Amino acid sequence: MKTWFYLPLLLLGFILPGCTKTTNEVVIPNQTILFEISPNDWGQDSDGTFFYSIPVSELNNVNQLDGVIVSMARYSAANPTVVPQAFELLPQVYNNQSYFVIHDDQSVEVDIKGVNGAASQKPAAKVRIKIVLVPSAQ
Repeated sequence: MKTWFYLPLLLLGFILPGCTKTTNEVVIPNQTILFEISPNDWGQDSDGTFFYSIPVSELNNVNQLDGVIVSMARYSAANPTVVPQAFELLPQVYNNQSYFVIHDDQSVEVDIKGVNGAASQKPAAKVRIKIVLVPSAQ
């Protein structure tokens, strides 16, 4: 008799989870900006750090909640017009040089500084900077 009493409860347990739940997902696309820097375009600070400031009008009103991802690709010095080798996420240490970025609401600056007492050296070939703006959905 008890088994007949639990049978409707068991059936109800199979029926209720069959309800569908719908969610609305808002997708905000990323924005990618490509910029090339020639070897002669790099500036140098008084402390020897090489720098290049990239104007990015899309950074208007950026704050800490928005995301900015910057990567850099090196070209071969022997073939500077060929496709870049590979993109690397900055900051990065490569050939005893530290590559790092600083940004504000108008520009992204790429800096190169020697590590462990090494002198700063600008790249011998052009580099392509890829800036990916990742919006934040609150």
